[in-house]
Amino acid sequence: MKTLWLNVKTCIAKYNSFSGNATRSEFWSWALFVAVVSGGLMGAAAMLVMIRNSAGPDTASNPLNWLSMVFFPILILLGLFLLFCLLPTLAVAVRRLRDAGYKPWIIIFPLLFLIGCIHPALVVALSGMDSTPPEIPLPCCYAYLAFTAAVFLLYAIILNRATITPT
Repeated sequence: MKTLWLNVKTCIAKYNSFSGNATRSEFWSWALFVAVVSGGLMGAAAMLVMIRNSAGPDTASNPLNWLSMVFFPILILLGLFLLFCLLPTLAVAVRRLRDAGYKPWIIIFPLLFLIGCIHPALVVALSGMDSTPPEIPLPCCYAYLAFTAAVFLLYAIILNRATITPT
């Protein structure tokens, strides 16, 4: 547990350092930290939505109407946390790629897929909202999102490669 926090502190301290190397332990400790905190915030927001939806209409007589006021600050906190984590995540990923023996510029590919999956994810999420068909067919959206997941899985395998020692 002590190593986890030391690695997280290292990633925060080296948030703008794209040179050098990062060990597997450092990278995966940072990934675990980001996943647990953002997952906890998303879980809290989802729980509030589920409780709020089962509570009935949002009226003054409803004792759970205050949940609507708590939901949006949690989402804002989640957005700020993810924005805070963006640069340290890119920095540790570039350092990890270099440590694994890859060129650091290949970090561009998962970033492009991540940016490219925003629209198909919105199409899938909003597909049942109205009767008009989406501009992108749902099977194409599902295929693109599955391909994006495969790219991220490939990068997880690449980032888990052992450290290359110079000869």
